[in-house]
Order: sequence, then C-alpha cells, then structure tokens
Amino acid sequence: MDHTYFQPQPSELVFKDFTPAQTYKLHLSLRNIDKVPRRVKLEQQDSPHFHAVGREGAGQKVAPGMSATFFVSFTPTENKDYRHRLVFVTEKERLEVPVCAIGPRAILDVRDELHLPVCLVKASTERTTLVRNIGNNKAMFQLHTQSPFSVMPSCGALDVGDSMQVTVDFSPMTVGDYSQDLLLHYHTGEDVYIRLYGTCEELNIHLEPDSVLLKKTYISLANLHTVCLTNRGDIPLQYYWTTWPCLREEALGLLKESSVLQQEEEEKERLIFQCESNLTAIRHLPLLSSALQERRSQAVKGYCLELPHSCITVEPAEGEIWPKMTAQFLIVFKPEEAKLYQQTIYCDVTGRASRLPLTIKGEGLGPELQLSYNLMNMKNKVFIGAKSCYEVLVSNRGLIDAPFRLSSPDTPFGRCFSFSPEEGVIPSGASQIVEITFHSRILGTFSEDLLLTVTGQPQPLILTFRGCVIGPTFHFNVSEFDFGDVAFGFPLTLICTLFNTSLVPMIFALRVLGDGLGSPSVTCAEQVSDVSIHNWQNSAARDLHVRPMEFTVSPAAGSVCEMSDVTIKVTLCSNTVRGYRLALVVDVEGVGKEIMALPIIARCVVPDIAVETPLLDFQRCFLNHPYEQQVRLINTSTLPACYIVLDQEDEENSSLMFASSVTRGVILPQSSEEFSVLLKAKAIGRQHHTLRIAVFGSVRPPLEVVLSCVGQGPVVHVQIPQLDFGRIPVLMDITRALHLSNQSPIPAHFTACMSHERSFWRVEPNEGDVPPESHLELRVVAHLKDTLHFQGRLEVAIQDSQTHTVSLSATGTGTTIVSDRPFAPSLDLGTYFSPGSCQYHLKLTNHGQRIHRMHWRTEGFLKKCKNLSGQTILPPLSAARNKDIVGCGSLLSSSREKPVFSLSPSHVELFPGCSIDMVLTGSSDSPKVVQESLVCRGIVGRNEGGNKHIMSVDVTCHFVAPVLTISSKQLNFYIKKAPGKRLLPLYDKLILENVSSLLLSVELSLVEPFSLCEAPGVLSSATTKSVVLGDGRQANLWVCFNPVYWWDRVSRVVDECLEVHYHGQQDMVKLHAEVHFPNLHFSSTTVDFGCVLNYTETHRELSITNCSLLPVSYYWAFLDDQEHCTIRETHMLEAQESQKNTEKETKEGWSSSRMVSPACSVALSPRPGADKQSSTQCAVSVQEVFDILPIYGQLQPGSQQLVILSFYGHKNVSREVVVLCCVEEGPTYEIKLRGEASVISYSHDSTHINFGLQLLPDDDEEADEETVGQSTALQEGEQQPDAQQQKDSEQIEKEQEVSPGQPIVIPTMDYIDDEVFEKRLQLQVAYLPLQDITLTGEGVFPRIRLNLPQNLSNECYSDVVEEASTAVEEDRIVEEH
Repeated sequence: MDHTYFQPQPSELVFKDFTPAQTYKLHLSLRNIDKVPRRVKLEQQDSPHFHAVGREGAGQKVAPGMSATFFVSFTPTENKDYRHRLVFVTEKERLEVPVCAIGPRAILDVRDELHLPVCLVKASTERTTLVRNIGNNKAMFQLHTQSPFSVMPSCGALDVGDSMQVTVDFSPMTVGDYSQDLLLHYHTGEDVYIRLYGTCEELNIHLEPDSVLLKKTYISLANLHTVCLTNRGDIPLQYYWTTWPCLREEALGLLKESSVLQQEEEEKERLIFQCESNLTAIRHLPLLSSALQERRSQAVKGYCLELPHSCITVEPAEGEIWPKMTAQFLIVFKPEEAKLYQQTIYCDVTGRASRLPLTIKGEGLGPELQLSYNLMNMKNKVFIGAKSCYEVLVSNRGLIDAPFRLSSPDTPFGRCFSFSPEEGVIPSGASQIVEITFHSRILGTFSEDLLLTVTGQPQPLILTFRGCVIGPTFHFNVSEFDFGDVAFGFPLTLICTLFNTSLVPMIFALRVLGDGLGSPSVTCAEQVSDVSIHNWQNSAARDLHVRPMEFTVSPAAGSVCEMSDVTIKVTLCSNTVRGYRLALVVDVEGVGKEIMALPIIARCVVPDIAVETPLLDFQRCFLNHPYEQQVRLINTSTLPACYIVLDQEDEENSSLMFASSVTRGVILPQSSEEFSVLLKAKAIGRQHHTLRIAVFGSVRPPLEVVLSCVGQGPVVHVQIPQLDFGRIPVLMDITRALHLSNQSPIPAHFTACMSHERSFWRVEPNEGDVPPESHLELRVVAHLKDTLHFQGRLEVAIQDSQTHTVSLSATGTGTTIVSDRPFAPSLDLGTYFSPGSCQYHLKLTNHGQRIHRMHWRTEGFLKKCKNLSGQTILPPLSAARNKDIVGCGSLLSSSREKPVFSLSPSHVELFPGCSIDMVLTGSSDSPKVVQESLVCRGIVGRNEGGNKHIMSVDVTCHFVAPVLTISSKQLNFYIKKAPGKRLLPLYDKLILENVSSLLLSVELSLVEPFSLCEAPGVLSSATTKSVVLGDGRQANLWVCFNPVYWWDRVSRVVDECLEVHYHGQQDMVKLHAEVHFPNLHFSSTTVDFGCVLNYTETHRELSITNCSLLPVSYYWAFLDDQEHCTIRETHMLEAQESQKNTEKETKEGWSSSRMVSPACSVALSPRPGADKQSSTQCAVSVQEVFDILPIYGQLQPGSQQLVILSFYGHKNVSREVVVLCCVEEGPTYEIKLRGEASVISYSHDSTHINFGLQLLPDDDEEADEETVGQSTALQEGEQQPDAQQQKDSEQIEKEQEVSPGQPIVIPTMDYIDDEVFEKRLQLQVAYLPLQDITLTGEGVFPRIRLNLPQNLSNECYSDVVEEASTAVEEDRIVEEH
C-alpha cells in the first residue's frame, strides 16, 4: 500500500553494548497519522531473545494523532549480532519494525593512507605494513584495490590482539601520479577505505645506434652487426625484442586472430574495447596475458628472435640488464634473395613507456648468369613428330655458385620442350651447355618463353623460341581403283603404292568411306566350307551398322619411314548386288582425318545357273535302301557362281528321304558341275519330292529337281509249314530249328509269337532282323508240364510284308515232380562217421498241372504206415527187383532187417505249383557201405489210371569210424635256475594225424602256464586251438611251458592235461613240468620276543632249511621304508596256536606242490597305553633294537641251519618290523619280528572285599561246589604286559602259568562256617612287595518260621507251595543270569 496509517518511532530498534544473560528494554511508539481512529495489534513472533509487550488498553483503538506504546525486551545469550522483526496488524495494513542487536566488533589498526616509493614505468615497487586487531572480536576481512595497485594477501583472519603483514604492490605502465582506495571489508559488513599513493617516472635509456645499415651480402652468406643498450639506473631492467610497436597493437592483433584465442565474438569485442580504452587493463587480463607470453615464446627460438618473412635475426631476444651495465645485441643478416631488405623491430625495456625502435636495412646479392642468346627463330618449318635440338651456353659472371632450373610454360607447345640438364649448379666463373629439344605432335605456329630460374634471383632469365609445325607430305601412284564387274561372294584385290615424301615417319590409317560397319562379308570359300552358314541370299540392308564390311585394306594402318613407300592392297568381296562409287581415304596421326581420298568404282552381279535334268525317276525301290542318280548344273556366264543344295524340309515326317554327295560348290565360268543324289524310300507305294538348289547371292527362287520312286518292303520265305516234336520229356526244353530266308537287299524285321498266351512253346529269338539276302534260324523250344499230347500254332510277322503260320505238336513223358537238389535216379550221400547219422534235405515241387498223391517206401522192406485215423495202410507192392549191393560184404535184401534210410514225410499230396520240404535220414552203428532203393508211387490227377510208379531213387552211403593218432601220450618239461642266466620257455612237439577218410575237426585245450604255439621260440598265451585235418593229413603242434609264469621264484611241480576233442571222442595228453629255484623253508614266519624289562635282551632261534635241489646263498636285510608299529595285546595261547596252524599249513602246501609260501601275520588288537610310548621310540633305529646272526650264509640241498634273532630292550621301546631274507636267484622271504620293553607297574582300587551274607550249601551238595572267592574287584590299571613271566615255584604251589594282565588267587577256593568270617590274601606281582587283601562275610542258613498248625493236610497249602516254588525258581533264574 502506498499510504500507511501508523508511523513507528523510532523506525528501527537497535541494542548496543550488551552483556550476555542481561535484559535490556526499549520502547516503541506507533502514532496514528490517519484521520479516523484505528485499531493496532501486535503479532507475537517466536524468538528466544526478543519479547514485545504493549501497555494496558493497547488492543483498543488509537485516536488520530495519538500513539500506542510498546516495550521491547532483549535478553542475549552470547556476544554476537541478533536480528528480529516486530509485526503489527491494523484493519487494512501490516507493519514490520526491524529490531537488531549489535554485538562486539573487530577493529584493525591500519593507516588511513599509504605512500609507495617512486617506481619506473613497467617496473614494480611494494610497501609492507603491519595490521593488528585491536577490537574485541575475531576479524575476518577482505582487501581489494584497483590497477596499478595490488595487495597481498587479499583476505585473512585475525584473532583479538593478533597482527599480520600486508604488502601493497605498485606496477604502473605509464608515467604519472596514481592514487586509489584500498577497500577493507569486514565479515560483519563494515567497509573501511585506505588511500594509496604512487608516482611513476621514466628512465633515460636508448639504443646505440637506433638504425643499422648492413653491407651488401651474397645469398647463402651472413653479415653481422652489433647494437648496445646501457642501464644507467639503480635497478635491473628486463627487456625483450618484438615486431610490434606497442603493447596495444600487439594485444589487438592477437585478439583479431581467431586461431589464437578461442573466445566468443562478444567476449573478443569486450576485450578489444578494454585494450583500446585502458592500456593497463592488458596486464590484468589473465587469458590475454598468457596468450601474449605464449606468442613471444614462439617467436623466440634458440635464444634469438627470428623475424617472420625476413632474413634478419636478433640475439639475445630477451634478458635482463644489471645496473650500470651494457647489453650488446648481435644482428645477423642472411639474405635468401637478391633484393633490398628493411625491417623495424622494437625493444620493450623496463623504465621506458614506449618501445625502442631499431631500423635495419640490408641488400642481398645473388648469382649473375648470362645466356649466349635470348631468342631462337626456327626458320625452317618443323615436321610434326620430328625432334629438333638446340644448345645454349649459360655463363656464371658472379662470385658465388649459381643453382639454376629450366622450365617451360604449361601450354600445348610449351610441353613439347625438354632440357638436358633440367637443373644444376654452375660454379663461379664457369659455363654450362644446356641442350633444348623440341618434339611436337600438334600443328601450328608457336612462340614460347623458356624460363631460367636462378636461386637467389627474384626474376628469371627468358629464352624465346619461335617457329611453325607442319604435317608430312605423301601421294599414291594411282588416281583411282576400278574393280569392274565382280561376282557375288568372290573377292577381288587391287594394289597401289603410298609414297612418303617428308623427312619424318608418317603414321597412317586407311579406310573406305561408305563401306558397311557390320560383320565382314562372307566369301564363297567360307560359304562352301562352313556348313553352319545358311544365309545364301543378297544383303539388302541400308543401315551402315548392319551392312556387311565388304572392303579389306591391307595394311589398314601403319608407319612409313621418311622418304620411303609402302604397298597397299584393297580387296572387295561383295555381298550386295549393286554398283559402287566410294573412296579410299587416308588419316594421318597427329595431322588429321581424311587428308587424301582415292576413288573406288565397282559393280556386283550374280551369274545365271541352269539344271540339265529337272526330273529323276528312281523306279522301284526297297524301303530304306539307297539309290543314286546324277544332277548336272550349267554356268553360261563369264563369272563364277556358288551353289547350295538346300536341306530337305520336314525330314522326319517325309515318306521319301534324299541327300546330295556335294551340298555346296563353285561353278567356274562357261562350265558345268555334276553331283550325286541319294534317295531312300520310307513308305510303300508311289512317292514324290522336290530337290531345291540355291545360287549364292541370287534373289530369284531356287532351282528345282523332281524326285520320284515306288516303295517296296522285304521278301521273306518260311521253309517248313509244320513242326512235330514227337515224344519228349516233361519239364525240359526241347529245341527244334525253323529257317527264315530273306530274298531282298534290305533287312527284314520279324516278330514271332504263339497264337495262345499260355502256350508250352516259345521262340528264340521272338523278334529280330533277317539280314539282306541271307537265312536266319529260329529256335522253337517246347517245355511241357504234363505227360499229355499238346498242339500249338506259331505266327511269324514280317514288317512291311506278309505273316507266316507254322503248326506245332508234342507229347510229354516222365514226371513233373522236381527236386531242388540232386536226387533221382541215384543219390550218393558220400562218407560219414559211424556211429552217427546223416541227413539230406531237399524240396520237391510239382511243376505239372495235375495233383499228385504220393507215398514212399524202401524196396525190399515191408513198412506199415498209419493214416490220420490210426488205421494201418499197406501200400501195394510191385514186383520185387533184385539188385546186388556190394560193400563190406553186406547184402540188404531180407525183409526182416530194418532199412537204413527213410524219407520224411512218406505220404505227400502235392498240388500244381506247390512244394514240400523232404528229409532223407540215414544212420549206422557200425562202419559199412549201405545201398538202398527208395520207390515213389501215387495217383496223378483225379483217379486217372490208378496207382502209378512216379520215380525211384538208389541211395548209397559209406559209414566209417574216426581215427586220430597222437605222437606222444605224455610231455615232460624240466628246468633249473642257473646263476646269471634267464629262464627261457620250454617247447615240445606234438604230432596229430588223421587216419580216417573224412575231414576231422580237432579242438585242443590246456591251462596256463602251458600254451600252444606254431613254432619253437614263439611265446604264445593261447590255451585253446582248433585244427582241421584232411584225409591222411598231419598237424605239427608245439606245447610251450613258461617257467616265469610265476614271478615269486618258488620251485614248483605242475601236472596238467592237454585235452583233444574230435567227433564226440576225447583223448588226453599228460603234461608234467618241473621248475627249480633256490628256496628256503622257515620254521616260523613270525618271531615274537614278548615284553622284557627295560635295558635287557632276549634271543630266539629260527630254523631255515634248503628245501630245493640247488645250493642257496642268502643274506638278511631290514625293510627300509617300513613304519614303526606298536605291538598289540592278545592271548599268548591264541598266538601260539595261530602260529602252529600256519606252520602246519605251510608244511602241507610244500608236500603237495613243493613250494614255500610266507605265512600270514597274526592280527592283534592294540593294547591301551601303547600310543603314549610310541612317540618316544622314534629316536632308536631298527638295527639298535633287533639283530640277526649269521647275517648271510650258504646251504646245500637238504641242509639246515639255526639263525639267532636278538631283541635289545631299550627304554619303553615297542617295535614290530619286517626283516627280509633275500635268496640269490630265488625269492625274498619276509619274517615279522615283534618285541617291546617296559617296567612292571600295577594298581588296585580296594584292599577290602566284603561278600556280605552267603548261604551255606546243603548237606547233599558235593564238596567241590564251595563258594569261590570273586577276584573281579581287582582291576589293573596302566599295567604293561609281560611277554612271558618266569614260573616261581616258591610262590605258585600248583605251578600254574601266569598270563600277562591275568591275576591268580591261590588257593582258588575255600569254605566258610556258619559265622562271621575274615580272610586275608597276599597279592604278589613279579618282584614287587606283597599286598594284603582282606575278605569278610557271614555264612547263614535259610530259616523259615511258620505260624500254621503242623498237621494240616496237603490239600490245604498246595496252592501256597506251588506259588512259593514258582517264586524260588524265578529267583534262581535271575541269579544265574
């Protein structure tokens, strides 16, 4: 709102100089400046430090001009600034009054103004002042000033009473007096201004000299000059050389280069404006200052200033001049060109506002070359393609070497110049001849300036060449080519000469204007030789690209040497009937096209051809037989002609075919040509066709010759109209011959077939060709399938001729039952083994057309047959046939004997086309030759003719016995192990011979270590073998015995058998083998030394016997890699019994196989406490515990020797080791040794045993059932086992053996009285003192007191007695368990 209703007084409440935890108050008045009463209300704002309260009635309305008073209280908690706002609300406005509390402030003690020392322009001076905080709060401040003043540090912090140094730097860029304010800004918002003053002066310093005129200098040489600058002041002066006259222009130039500073356009414009308005701003723009410094570093290279695009350098380019010292600058001038150089450079030095200019002038001198001439006018005309050479002399008149280069302008004629050499160096005072060659391929007048560029000379020397290039001159020796009349397709050639009358070679090209551009024209020779060309008419095309190319120029292009000539041949082969008026033109390379034209005149015509014989009649012609006649063509013109015999149209469907011996040819002028025409008739009857002859190039229709003939087929005769086969066997092919005679000159194709499809005759071949004028024999084959009379009819059809019919007849004999294997009329089964049987399987098939019911029997034997109903059927017997059967003196003719052979099934019913499997079986128990006759009779058809004889089969078989002879019934092998030699396999030969007349299959089998092999020396592992022996053949086998089959080198005797199986029989060949090694037998394989006292020793004896047939050399050795084992506890009786059983088994094994096998060790259970002792035994070696004597020895066969084994009982040692007995050339035996050493210790848990109440035995019990004292209360703990405790006769009365860990009580039993008893036992353990053990108890009788009458009957207490007996029995059972 623009208008307020209340005016606060004061407008802001300020609390000052307060102390924490104190309360301060100020009053505030709100005066109503409106014209009406207004209500004002204070809104309480949450603040822990400020609180406002109004007077009483403050909530009422305030009259105009009156005031409402409020009291504001302030309670600070710490020394700092506080701020708050009081909000008052009226009906139409909201009024805020600020409240603040100003806390303690920091005050820096600093001068109001600072005067800096006088400074040289572009230099800097500084002044340091001490600033101290004299206020009562920490001071955090910032310092800021403007150029050319600067202050360090720009910010800081000082605690109360602390001080620091502040340095003000003064760096003016121009001369004058300067003053600026140094702003000191506190963090509480207060600002303090300090005035800074400074004065800048300029030093009187200048270059000596300020301009340099250098001497003239040749290029590639250098000239030096020195410039001095003296520092007359008292401070060091910094300087650097530049090409910019002032800093403003340098900065503006840098900003205008977009590649130097990557800034936006607006930023660049702002920087440019600052540089133009204020020079000192350049040094305070970091980006611009760094860019200027980078540019100066690039300009200064290698401690010298290289001026761009100039040959002048200044060194050093920058540096420092100490007071009262002079700096010398070296000006180096190395001109690159012969011209005047002028450059002004500037030295920016401290103490001078403007940069000191230095003007440098110098002139460069280059080499001086001179040409022998400057213009070459080529007077004579130059032929195109000719090379013209010129020489020019170049001389060096200067004092330095002159590098030069010749160049020509990039114009058509300028590129025709070449130089040799093109470039080079001419020493001072020398000359160089340069060869200039001109070779142009274009025509015209030219004037070209050649440039000789000299290194160091700004302008090249000019050498001008002028001239004119003309083409070569030539002409022909004829004025035109006149071909006259030419025949179509016949080439004609004309010759001319082209002369080159110029002095340069000429490259030319010849062509005929107006000639076709298509394919080359076809000559008559191509038309005749190439049968693929079928176009024989005139070419009427008007387009040049389609018309054939009829002219040939040779050579069509080439080169003619200067002042020489070449022969040109022009050939015309016309394929167009027309007149020619063309021109032969000459194109010269590099000159132009159609330089010269030679006229060509010609006319193409086609000669007229006539046929002398327009009709050829071939009369009667056999089909497909060729006939020949002649056709003559006549040419009456003076030009040759080419003719073509056109192909026959629709040759496949034509009834007449013809061909010509010559299809194409040439007829010379005024002559005739004759060729043959071959004709073949394809159909019967009169045939006509037209032969057409075309003339190459003629537009007229072809010439026609009419061909005519009468077609006729072949003439064939059959010699026999009837063919009777007579009586022939059934199911057999019977052949008769039928002859066909061809009496025509063409082959006759025939087809022979029977009139009925299911005929018993066939013809071979049934189709074919009868050669011309020859005979052909047909084979008519009859194959009857029944014994009946058959008739048939054969039809022979001749293609393109008549059909002949032949009658056929035949009668069948024999049977239609056929076997798939040889069977009837005789069958020899061969030889079979006896006893045994033979079987012959065959299949009988009824190939006839009638059913056959057949039954078989053996002739000479009566055999009863049963039908399906079980009735006996006796087949009718025919007259007996006597046959003598020879074989082993046996005759089988008696009906009382049983037949050897039988055929199954014996009754067969075969339908037409059906088959049945038959088995012929024979068996004999004795070797003999058996011959029997099997007869088959039956009914054929449906009861036609009764029982008929169908077939008979004579069967013969030879039964023989199998016989196999074996060369030996037993094979023996014997070998001994010789020292130093390896055992090799043994071989023995076995011969098997088959003396029977049949092939004999033999199976041989044996077991290892025997094997079967093919030859000695071959080690084989085959244990079975199959051999097939022919009649009277032998088989040589080798039986191998492998003595190293067992690797343990133990002597063995092996008895096995070789089984020979053949044809159900078995023979045995005994195999006996002995292999002997040096072997030993030990009385025991385990030696247990038991447990001995520490530091004592014990000995055992071991008996070894040489049980082999060889002397034995042995030695003892301990197993190196064995692990120490703790000996284990077991009962000594069980160990001894196990050892005896092992020795017994060893002796029994040797008696059966004569080999020694090491006995197995006894498995023992570990003894408690042994693991603790084993950890202390590792320090004692095996050799210190066990010993063997003798360590080695020799034994003869059968001898025996005792070996002493010793055990040394080291402290608490327990060992179980394996010692090896190594036999040379024999096995290695393992003997297990056990032993341990210990001390005797024991303990008992109690010395008093209380048996309690003990029932006395009844009188009827035997005395040996006294109460036995229980010793189970004694328990030994941690007692070491004793291997074998010696018997102590003084302490043990009954000489009982004491086992380790098992205490014995003597006496073992005693009696007790009917009273309290106390006994005392003494426990003796080895040599330790006696221990007393007290036994106590009380003997009692069972007592029963009854309160019942004693005269009760048994019935009264029978139940009670039974219950009591049951209870007593239960108690007894419980006690027993």
